[in-house]
Amino acid sequence: MARTHAKDADVAFDSVQLEDEVSQTTLNFEVPEADITAYADAWQNFLAGKPTATLDIEGSLDPAGGGGDVTIFGELGLEGEEWDFEPDGTTGYNGFGIVTRYSITANVNDAIKYSASFRHNGGSAAADGAAPTRA
Repeated sequence: MARTHAKDADVAFDSVQLEDEVSQTTLNFEVPEADITAYADAWQNFLAGKPTATLDIEGSLDPAGGGGDVTIFGELGLEGEEWDFEPDGTTGYNGFGIVTRYSITANVNDAIKYSASFRHNGGSAAADGAAPTRA
C-alpha cells in the first residue's frame, strides 16, 4: 500500500495560504441519515441525506504577520469564501465555506495556538448548493 506524506500539504482560505501556520488539517465529509422506517418494518430503514463538508484547521498564531488570524477573524459572520485543501500538495478539494468556529488558546510557556472550522456552502460560488470539487 502506497503512503503519501503530508509535509507538502497546502491549505488556503479566502485566497490566503495558511500552510506555514497550520500544523493539522482535517476535512470531514458527513452524510446524515433519514429514518424511513414504516410501522410494519421489523428493522429500521434509512436513506442517505444530503452530504456536507467541514474543514478544521489548527496552528500557531502569528498576530504580527500571520495571515490566518487577520483573514479568519475578518470573515466571522460574513458570506462564504473560497477554501482549498491539498493533503499531498497537488491533489485536493476546494469550494466555498463560512467560518463556523474560531478559537485562540494561550497557555503559559507555550506558543499561542488557534483553531477554526469552515462549513462548506458552495462549489463554484458561495451558497450555490453545489458540492466541493476534487481536483
